[in-house]
Amino acid sequence: MKKILLLITALLAISTLSAQNYKVGDIYDVDGKRGVVFEVSEDGKHGKIISTELVSDKMTWSKAMEWGSQLKYGWYLPSYEELMVLLKVRDEVMPKMTNIRGYYWTTTEFNPDCAWMVSIKTDSRGAMYKGNKFNVQPILKF
Repeated sequence: MKKILLLITALLAISTLSAQNYKVGDIYDVDGKRGVVFEVSEDGKHGKIISTELVSDKMTWSKAMEWGSQLKYGWYLPSYEELMVLLKVRDEVMPKMTNIRGYYWTTTEFNPDCAWMVSIKTDSRGAMYKGNKFNVQPILKF
């Protein structure tokens, strides 16, 4: 019985130690999911990351939505509101994002012909015709 209690205590200690607390700007690298934390819960255990992987091709909004629907492991394309959260903390995030360039599509439509796009680097944003080609950058909840 004493051995079982010691084993349970050891397992609890290990699980407590392995639960990392994150803050905005930290690199999140767990189970092959890598990105920079841009939103985090008060306890630091949950939040959102933006991928550090470069997506090479610019694409129309429709193509971006199709591409985003095929992402795996919880990755998805951000809404306008999620990129607005990212813009508020971009000074903490940008130093770790060497691949950020140009404008990025969001999943948020402005009207049937236009959708919101955002420049993470320059903080500019606007509604653009969906036939234009912009970058995409997935995010993930953890």
